Amino acid sequence: MRLTKLALAALALGLSACQTNAGQSAADQPASVDLSVAETRAALSVALAKALNRGRIELGVTATDQTSTVTVLPPPLGPHETHSTAVPIRFDIIRRKGKCLALRADDGSVHTMSGVRCETVK
Repeated sequence: MRLTKLALAALALGLSACQTNAGQSAADQPASVDLSVAETRAALSVALAKALNRGRIELGVTATDQTSTVTVLPPPLGPHETHSTAVPIRFDIIRRKGKCLALRADDGSVHTMSGVRCETVK
């Protein structure tokens, strides 16, 4: 019984160690973008396409137009594909030193977003 509790504690500790804030600094502030503004949506799409090294991307659906999290959908299936294991990629919108940035959730990389206007979330 004692060994089982010890193994569970070690497992819980190991799983919690996987959580990281890679890419984030203490000066980062959560921010949001207004996707109802066509220019903002276009600039955001260009910036995230560049971040993913793709020519074009499709943004995922958000609950509201004012959002602090944006997802990029996987590329569409090719003509000879029936399914894909690709998943959407999540970006958190942050402000650092007055600039709007996209923080990629899965790898912690930070990407600049030229022409994107964001507001600090209070």
